[in-house]
Amino acid sequence: MKIEIVSQFLKDHDFLEKEYLRTWSSSNAQGEKEEVSRNILPFSRVFVDKNEKEIYIIEEKSSYFTVEEINEMENGILAFIQFLSNKESIKFNINLLLLCPLNAIDKTEEITKLLSFERSKYTCRKIILNTANLDFNQELAILPSFPISINSELSQEKVGELKDKIKEVVDETIYQELLKEKDEIDLEKILNHLIIEDDFQSE
Repeated sequence: MKIEIVSQFLKDHDFLEKEYLRTWSSSNAQGEKEEVSRNILPFSRVFVDKNEKEIYIIEEKSSYFTVEEINEMENGILAFIQFLSNKESIKFNINLLLLCPLNAIDKTEEITKLLSFERSKYTCRKIILNTANLDFNQELAILPSFPISINSELSQEKVGELKDKIKEVVDETIYQELLKEKDEIDLEKILNHLIIEDDFQSE
């Protein structure tokens, strides 16, 4: 399940799994006082950053989420928000991650409705990750608050192609000079082999 991958991703970025418990006193049937605890954010996976300024709630399904299900989740988050003061920045930084496949050809209309929820920031930010994507790391790359990892290394084939193109447009001496380490390049030597045209030279 992709929920394990996303959970580990959050842990790798210093998010901690957490339950938000509230305790209060109540009287039982015998009139005796007792303490009652309840999770006021009852979702399967809730993660918070170490400064408690941002929450990620993760839910996963093997089929797409319905409008009714999302509305129910939003109501649960709204109930949680009522416990928070306006001074708590976490109140305004709640992300609901919905993991589900988005490749059902016969459910195009339903999936379009589902994706439209991402535009609504009311209550919380909603982010839908496509579990049918074979390269699920592409989905993780859209998450806010995390640096995007970009592989800037060129394959040997690409490097070879690039070298061939450079050789086509520069002199052999310049080419050999460019292959040197940056601090070994002799700029004067390169300039001596360049033909610099005067822009103001008359034809």
